Amino acid sequence: MLFAEIPGQEPTKARLLKSLREKRISHAQLFLGETGAGSLALVLAYAQYVNCHNPTENDSCGECQSCRKTKALEHPDVYYTYPVIPFKSGTPPKSLDYFKEWKMALQANPFMEYNDWMNYIEAENKQGNITADECREIIKHLSLMPVYEGYKIQIIWLPERLGKEGNILLKILEEP
Repeated sequence: MLFAEIPGQEPTKARLLKSLREKRISHAQLFLGETGAGSLALVLAYAQYVNCHNPTENDSCGECQSCRKTKALEHPDVYYTYPVIPFKSGTPPKSLDYFKEWKMALQANPFMEYNDWMNYIEAENKQGNITADECREIIKHLSLMPVYEGYKIQIIWLPERLGKEGNILLKILEEP
């Protein structure tokens, strides 16, 4: 996703671009916005820009291998975590178990909200959560070296769905 595809949020885009130009990228960042404001889309554009091989002053090129892979949600150094519902068998799910659905839903609507996602995966009355097993997967993923040049990026969509399991991630968030 390109910054140009996101309406509004000009001050936030400018702040992000400035931090990148100054090579002052924090190891952990929290993007918070009102429902429907496009925070997820902004994170996707930022992730694409961070690893772009030919960035312009205000946006990623959108054409290099890294941009194409990020846009297609196939970049091996960008990992996604999002709320999921338990399987009927009771087995704790991980985000990767729902990746096909996530990819289709996100490509159809990068401005989607929690309820859109729950409807997409037909959650009915179930609440989506991010499990402890998923938190351990995050730590394992972030401990690996990047596949390509650039940054390893972990996107946790709706971290408020972590609950107590979020404590597992505290050390990695506090220390780069």
